[in-house]
Amino acid sequence: MSAGLRRRSVLGDPGKRSGPMMTPMVDVVLVILIFFMASTTIAGYEWFLQAGVEAESEGESAPEEALFDLPAAIIEVDLVSGEDGAVFVYGVSGDHGMTIDQAVGLIEGMELGESAALRVGLGAGDGVSMGDVMRVHDAWHGRGVKVVMRTGR
Repeated sequence: MSAGLRRRSVLGDPGKRSGPMMTPMVDVVLVILIFFMASTTIAGYEWFLQAGVEAESEGESAPEEALFDLPAAIIEVDLVSGEDGAVFVYGVSGDHGMTIDQAVGLIEGMELGESAALRVGLGAGDGVSMGDVMRVHDAWHGRGVKVVMRTGR
């Protein structure tokens, strides 16, 4: 028999192997290192952009006017055809419907003040004629309000 084929015991030769095996631990550490390197972000030039806001000096106070514009107010107006063929306008004055003549009269009599920040979403249901839609549209547009056409509800 040759010496390479005999049975060996781990406890029989303590001088050859002492301490833990480092190869699996190095593999795990490299995998963790690669994971952390891949998951971090690189601080590019966009992280160091300067803000375009002027710094306040100690003697200055904030201006009295608003610093930011508010979004435009949107009024949702719907034209709905009734069972008898009459068209009703909802959204001009509360939740109740009114005829087109009443709605146009109410719109023309409104005190809007600064209407640049006001938008109207105008929608029409099935059975409403284009002439009725245009009467309501022209009433708002004549007051300087921007009208956006949308689908009816």
